[in-house]
Amino acid sequence: MSDEKQHQTEEKRGRPLDLSRNKVILETTLDLLAENGYDSLTIDGVAIKAKVGKGTIYRRWSSKMELVIEAATLMSPLEISITKLNRNQDLRGQLIDLLSMLFQQDNKKYQKAMKAICNAVNEQLDQGMRDAFYWRYRNAIESILKPYVKEYQITEDDLELIIDIGPALVMYNIHSKNQSTNAHYIERIVDKLMMPIVLKQV
Repeated sequence: MSDEKQHQTEEKRGRPLDLSRNKVILETTLDLLAENGYDSLTIDGVAIKAKVGKGTIYRRWSSKMELVIEAATLMSPLEISITKLNRNQDLRGQLIDLLSMLFQQDNKKYQKAMKAICNAVNEQLDQGMRDAFYWRYRNAIESILKPYVKEYQITEDDLELIIDIGPALVMYNIHSKNQSTNAHYIERIVDKLMMPIVLKQV
């Protein structure tokens, strides 16, 4: 039986998804992205390395692009990052911590996988990544800045710039300069660009 027919048969049977396989498949996707890049990534390759059938993958994700986007968001869970933030530290510390957790600056595999995604010439993938990350990231930054809006008179224009600066520079660093993000780079983004906007020193 072909993989497609097997996939259709499983759907008709209504077989429940084994959610424990999801993490294995997504982590395998990141491994292969980091090793070989986006263009060389195949559902066949993921299935073989994860030791699952192709039908198992297609029941969960309809395309390679959907699989890659979810794999990237799995490794950078904003909602979890927010709960881990130390709210007792100052605004600078919270922004540095959020960017560090978001871009996994200590996770070399994730850095390589993100570099592979950034280097892929694929408009749909670019748009999908923006859709997956932007609003979740915006909500995270807004939750950090909310207690300071009145004190520092943060406007909507200010907020827009603060939100855009972090991801824009990190993605530029990865894509155009082909460099990984380190703690010093993140601190410079916060100290030289984000905090001065908050404090109206620009």
